[in-house]
Amino acid sequence: MLFIDVKIIVIFNGSNIGENKIYTKIINTILYICYTMTNNINKILLSSLLMIISCTVEDNFPNIYVNETIPITMPQYNNIYGNLWGYEYINGGLGGIIIVQGMDNEFLAYDRACTNESNESCIISGESTNDPILTCENCCNSQFVIIDGSVVEGPANQALKKYNTYFDGQMLYITN
Repeated sequence: MLFIDVKIIVIFNGSNIGENKIYTKIINTILYICYTMTNNINKILLSSLLMIISCTVEDNFPNIYVNETIPITMPQYNNIYGNLWGYEYINGGLGGIIIVQGMDNEFLAYDRACTNESNESCIISGESTNDPILTCENCCNSQFVIIDGSVVEGPANQALKKYNTYFDGQMLYITN
């Protein structure tokens, strides 16, 4: 315990009440509480920092080289281009790639391989080209949302592998 000997002179209505052990005890108690709180805050901050540093999401998905260029404005990509949340499958990645038309001419690209199995034979698909849920029907039945690739249901515990996209107004570039 840390106690500081404090002399307190209290002036009340212009008169000197003088030194008082009760006031000294009160001040020492307040200082002790502040000291304890500061120690606890330091411990909490240190614990939080260690948790943040040690908490990493383990990504077991294979890193497959992807470098695709798609003429996305061409008629064969009408299911995607100009069709909000519409998507199409192309070759590439581990299990194929799903290209999705997002908001404001933004495009998303995910690997079709389910993140639960992470192999080329366990792929996801939707029931139609505008189905917002993609399902791994031939393996674990995990389900993913097309908007961000997050897991909705099933044993998969990480979102779909997302690739980088760049749209220059004519061509869509997909890379990792």
